[in-house]
Amino acid sequence: MDSSVRKIVRGALLVCLVVTAVIAVLVASLSLWTWFKSAQVESFYQEKRLLDEMRARQKSSTNDSAAAREALLEVVPLGTEREAAIAVLRREGLGCQTIAEPITDTRLRQRFLEARGSTNMPNSGRTRKDFVDCQTTTPNFLGHKQWIVDLEFDADGRLSEVGVAMWNISF
Repeated sequence: MDSSVRKIVRGALLVCLVVTAVIAVLVASLSLWTWFKSAQVESFYQEKRLLDEMRARQKSSTNDSAAAREALLEVVPLGTEREAAIAVLRREGLGCQTIAEPITDTRLRQRFLEARGSTNMPNSGRTRKDFVDCQTTTPNFLGHKQWIVDLEFDADGRLSEVGVAMWNISF
């Protein structure tokens, strides 16, 4: 009887050791994956300084990020020529295209202007607007971020308004 108890104890001890080893391997693998993914995200943003600053200022998803907008305007101020503004965003990896009307919701846009103390622009012959939509997807720890930057240019081709939306997309 004594030897059968020893066999049971040895078997239980072996099962505990195997379970502990499996848990240790899983924890180590998860730690290694977390480290790799964090390094991958940080490496991307080291090369994309504007997107990094916009990301630092806007953590949560939004259709209208005043904080990310301010970061963008520090690099591309209002009044910047159209081609220069688009070139900055393209260097950051955003794809830009001219659109007929801005992507952003009209009511949201109106609130955006009102919050800045602006009213509707006067309707004169020189108020023709040119809209450019720029978008990119950037890495995030568990998924990615979708950036949408809407640029508005006046009749002289100068940047007159900017809207920034950012969505965290998780897997």
